[in-house]
Order: sequence, then structure tokens, then C-alpha cells
Amino acid sequence: MVEESGTRNEQSGTVNGPVAQVGAVHGGIHFNTSAGERLAPGQLPPDIASFAGQADELAALHAMVGDSARVAVISGAPGVGKTALAVHWANQVAQHFPDGQLYVNLRGSDAGDWPVSPTEVLRSFLEAMGETRIPADVAGRYRTLLAKKRVLVVLDDVRDLAQVRPLLPGGTTAFVVVTSRNQLTGLIAEGARSLPLDALGAAESRELLARALGEEQLSGEPQAVNEVIALCAGSPQALSIVAAHAASTPLAVLARELGEVLAPPGVGSWSERMASVLDWSARRSATPPGWKDRVAGLSWLRNQNALYAAAAAAAVATVITYTDVIAASSFFGLGYLLIRFGLLVVGLVWLERDGARGATGAGLSVGTAVFFVVDSLTSLHGAATVWAWLYFFAVIAFTAALASRLAPLRRVFRRRRLVRPSGRPLAYVVLGAVAVQFVLLFAGLPLEYGSTTVITGLGALGALLPVVSIGGLCAAVALTEVSDQQERSLAGAVVVAYHGPEVLLILSSLLLGTQFTYLGGGYWATDVEFAAWTVFAVAQAVLAAASTGATLALLRR
Repeated sequence: MVEESGTRNEQSGTVNGPVAQVGAVHGGIHFNTSAGERLAPGQLPPDIASFAGQADELAALHAMVGDSARVAVISGAPGVGKTALAVHWANQVAQHFPDGQLYVNLRGSDAGDWPVSPTEVLRSFLEAMGETRIPADVAGRYRTLLAKKRVLVVLDDVRDLAQVRPLLPGGTTAFVVVTSRNQLTGLIAEGARSLPLDALGAAESRELLARALGEEQLSGEPQAVNEVIALCAGSPQALSIVAAHAASTPLAVLARELGEVLAPPGVGSWSERMASVLDWSARRSATPPGWKDRVAGLSWLRNQNALYAAAAAAAVATVITYTDVIAASSFFGLGYLLIRFGLLVVGLVWLERDGARGATGAGLSVGTAVFFVVDSLTSLHGAATVWAWLYFFAVIAFTAALASRLAPLRRVFRRRRLVRPSGRPLAYVVLGAVAVQFVLLFAGLPLEYGSTTVITGLGALGALLPVVSIGGLCAAVALTEVSDQQERSLAGAVVVAYHGPEVLLILSSLLLGTQFTYLGGGYWATDVEFAAWTVFAVAQAVLAAASTGATLALLRR
């Protein structure tokens, strides 16, 4: 092309990237190109090589997609093959969902852990689909992204309707496969297709073993094969477990071992049989126990009655060691203890509940346990009497029993992305209050715990513990995003259970003047006239109230 000015403007050959056809150029040229196409997520687990049987169920899933269904619910007893069927079918049809395949194990039936929250799943799905900035309305963004995309979503081990409903995409092009031990009738009533699973037949069970072990091994032990099939009662999971052990052990030996731990075929419930197979497999595969395994084997410590007994012992020891405080405080100290014990009772009762209430109960129990530990340490510093040591050991027993009961909480506080406090002014309130608490702590420690004895060290540890644990928890809430409702309930209850009674007693002690001065956080005394201690007590109350209020406000956002 030749412009009127005589400028020649041509392009030939192969060009990668944008091309602009212009006359004269003055200055530089900048092409603002859009980002490359996002890779479609492929999160499906690997296909199961030994999958066998369930041909009718596979055909039913294919038919559902052909009928333009949006959600399929695969339900059945534990070990019946729900996950195996979903994963196997999803791998078969993955190519028909070019915009991606999403998968998550929601841990709805995992007794050793909490179910995964829908918000956490939505965030991970958005990240898998290439979202770099996760909005506050993750559910809305998720539905918008999938509204017109051909995506396969596998939601494995769903607990209930409340957990799965936020994960259903919008539009009519995506397809969702849900597996659950529950039938989820509420979801089916809303249009989902139900696909209940039954046990495998004898021929299908033998096919599964043949695919895992080979026909030659099965032909060499026909009687043992029949015994294993009968004992496993058509459970794909049980058969797969036996096949894994059969790689190094004859089937006849495995059949004899199973016969010793399982009820005869047709006797007992399916769940009991599966639990026995899993227990047998775990014991067979276990390495010699180390000290951690021996400690974990103290099942009596996880007993609910042991926890209640330890809590009662700690409460009685607290009352005995608090006699001076109760007398000096005109029974304000008694009211303080009653509030603490009331929170503990509520916490222990709610601890056995599910959902947010169970998390709140755990938080109230943990917050009270922190108080017990702090008070027992500072009591030893005040007077290392026999009662003080008994109090300390009772608190240790209660803390150990509570920790064993809270084993499912081991993954509650997961690794989280830091959030800048600049967009959340309340975060500065929390961080400032915690920082000043540290300053006051190190200002007060030399005065109250200046010597270098072991007892003094225990007292200093007691004074340091609430600032580090409760203050650290408040700071973690300020610097991270706590999206799960159960985690919010747990964190808020811990802070309230510890700081709430502290603030009340500190403020009430001011009404009594020099008769009683409670300084909080490991400091208390009677007949204190030094003005600096009064300022210290007021500062403790104000900072605790400020950090608690701001933390609770952040958790409610």
C-alpha cells in the first residue's frame, strides 16, 4: 500500500502478534495485548485401573448427560464404590467437557476431620480457573464463570445439602456429579438425578480381583478367591484392599485372617464389616509403634467422662487456690469464677455438637483452658504449696484430655494468605492493642518476676502465655481472611472465653480501691496503693476490650 505522501506501507511473510497498518509514525508504539487463554483445569484423580462392574450405573450416568440433566447424586453405604464410579466415569467423559474438570473431596464422612467449607472450595475452584483476584462474593463469581462453560464438577463425599448447594454452578452447560452416604433428598427434589449403588455381584467381584491381580493368580487359589468374595460382601473398597495385600501374601492366608475378624457372610451390618476390614488392613500394614503412636493409643484419655472429670478437678482446685482472691474482692472473685465455669460447662456441652455450635463449644473450652494454665502457673509463683501443685497437675490433665477430644481440629487453622490491613481499619486496632500489651508485659515482668528461680520462670511464662496465645490469635485474624463459619465461631469463642471474664474482674476490682487490685494476665495483688499498678490494670482492661471487640467485628465481616 502506498499513501498519498509516498510512504510505502506493506507487510509480507509470517507475523506473530498484532499488526497495525498506519501512515507515518512519530514516537514509539505500544501494543496492549490481552492475556493468553486460560488453561482449562484438569483436577480429576487418575482413573482406577481395577474398576469392574457397575455397567448399568455407568450407562445411567451417560444417559443423564444425554438428557441434559445438570446434577447426578451417587449415594450408598461406605465402601460400595461411589467415589470409584464417579472418578472412573468422569475420566471416560472428560474430553466432552473441554472447559475443564473440577474435583474436590469434601470430607463429609471423615470422622477425624471437619468437612471442607463451601467457601474454601469456591476459592480453590476460582484459582484453578485462572482467577488471580478472588472477590468477596466467591459464589457469584463462580456461577458467572461457569454459566456458559462446558465444565464437569465432581463433588466427592458430600455431607449434606448445605455443604453442596453453594457449589452448584449456574447455567445449563456444566454437569455436576455428587457422591454422598446420604441420599440428599432435598437436592433430588430440586431436580437432581438419583443414582443409588448396591454391592457388586459375585461375577463382578471376581472381575475386580482379576483386573488387580491377574487371572493366573486367581486360578491358582479358587477356594480362597470364593472365600474372599463372600467375606467382602461385594464391597469394591474391601476387595481392592484385599487385592493390595495379595500382591505379597497368598489369598488363602488373607482369607483365613479375614475370617477371624469378620462375621460370617450375611451377619452384621455393612458399616461394621467395612470398619473391620479397614481396621484389619491398618493393623496388617502398621509399622512397629513409636512413642507418638503409643501416646495416641491412650484411648481412655479421649473418653468424654475423662474430660469431664479432669474439668471438675481443675475447677475445684481453682476455687481452693482462689480463696484469698474471693475474700479480698468482696466475692467479686467468686462471680468471676462462676462466669468462667459457666462458659466451660457450655463449651463442654456444645463440644459434642456439629457445625458452628460445636466450634463455639471448642472455642469456649480452649479459652477456659488457657485461663487454667495461666492461673496455675502464676499460682505456683505466688506460693508453691501442695494445693498449688495439685492445681497445676489437674490443669495439665484437663488440657491433655481436651486436646485429645479436639483432634478433629488439627487442620482448622490452615495455611492462609496474608491480607493487608490497609483496607480494614479494625485490623490496626487489633494489632495496636496486641503490640501495647507486649510493651506492658515486658514493662511489668521485671517488677513481678525479676528473680531467676524455676518458680519465677513458671510465673513469667504464665504472664506471657495470654499475650502470645490470645493476642497472637487476634493478630492472626487481623492479618488473614477467615472465611469458614466454623473457624470464625471457634476463634471468636476462644477470645471471648478468655478476655470477657478478665475485663469484668479488672473493672470490678477498681470499685474496691486499694482493698483489692486485680491486674490481669498473671498479675494480682491485695492492698496495692502504687498508682502505676492501677494504670497498668486499667490499660490491661482497655486493651483486652479493644482487641476483643475489633477481632469479633472482623470475624463478622
